[in-house]
Amino acid sequence: MVLEVTGEVLLHQDPADGRYPAPERYERGRHVPVPESVGVTPELSVDTLLDGD
Repeated sequence: MVLEVTGEVLLHQDPADGRYPAPERYERGRHVPVPESVGVTPELSVDTLLDGD
């Protein structure tokens, strides 16, 4: 899993052949689900990720 924060949050998951397929995009006001493979189940606020609060 790779999170890229550029005015929106791009979630890159499940690499294949050393590359990530098209990311899932999350805009302000939404929450990013954390994949089960991370070992926790919270959701991250996009606003918090973008603003650093």
